[in-house]
Amino acid sequence: MTYRMIEEIHETPKVIERLISNEGQKIEEIAKIFKRISPDVMIAAGRGTSDNACIYGQYLFESEIGIPVALALGSLYTHYKKTPNLKNGVVMGISQSGETEDVCEILKQSVNQGTFTFGITNHSESTMTKLLGNNTIFMNAGIEKSVAATKTFSASMAGVLLLVYAIKEKKFEIDDLKSMYDEIFDREEEIRNLAQRYSFARDLVIIGTGFNYPVALESALKLKETCYISAQGLSSVDLVHGPLAMLDPDIPVLIFAPDDSTIELSAKVVDRIKETGSHTFIVSDNDELLRKGDLSFKILPSKRELYPFENALFIQLFAFNLSISKGLNPDLPRFLHKVSKI
Repeated sequence: MTYRMIEEIHETPKVIERLISNEGQKIEEIAKIFKRISPDVMIAAGRGTSDNACIYGQYLFESEIGIPVALALGSLYTHYKKTPNLKNGVVMGISQSGETEDVCEILKQSVNQGTFTFGITNHSESTMTKLLGNNTIFMNAGIEKSVAATKTFSASMAGVLLLVYAIKEKKFEIDDLKSMYDEIFDREEEIRNLAQRYSFARDLVIIGTGFNYPVALESALKLKETCYISAQGLSSVDLVHGPLAMLDPDIPVLIFAPDDSTIELSAKVVDRIKETGSHTFIVSDNDELLRKGDLSFKILPSKRELYPFENALFIQLFAFNLSISKGLNPDLPRFLHKVSKI
């Protein structure tokens, strides 16, 4: 049986190439407006996978552009009708379908206030597109039929990354991503074997810090959706501020620990986890840290803002193979639909 999820994961490199080719000029135009406005703050709106892409955007805009980014509180717009003043900032919306109710309402209110508003979506005829017109960046991912978002998560992050690079007038090198993607696709059998080791896991904690915190959140979402595992995505620091108490030898911990400026923190957290007796699975490019794991997967060295693409591809393949090993259909998670307007 051929599954849509694995096919769509494999489409990711081509999706990002199309995004660069087809949206590059529009991204440059949005970047020009952004620089002209020179905002002091940004609001980012998304749900589910798109919310995790927004958190990636938080790290990227705050570190590269130097402005604070807040995640929008959707219920203020849709239920409480207490819309904050958005006039002196910019607003970014991310929605694969372009139809998520509160995201679209946030964008609508922003536009009505005269705030510069842009969005990232996969659908050119969506409500988001009608609201934002030329300020819409299209993922160029094609139809994503699997309920679990894979290629569109990477495309969402890529849209944010390309915009930030354009604002900073930095050149994006697609070859940086290609080499990482090629490496991981070449090791699919290894990932399959690793995933099968967790076939009977009912709980899993996934942690990451900095740029890989949103990947930890997205990883937990993928495992919930496709494997029905009670997975928790946490920042590495948040884990030791309370949730560490729930760990025991029956709860594995997957740690994203790239060899960037967060590596010393990751090493300290791994040591704390090992004191609990929990099984550790470390994804890193640091050999010393990898040796601390009960299981490990070595990734390629990268730039801090590109590690999430590498780790996202890994966890998508891991979740797909774990779902199959559990006898599930990763394309059709129970109770879920591809587009949720709520």
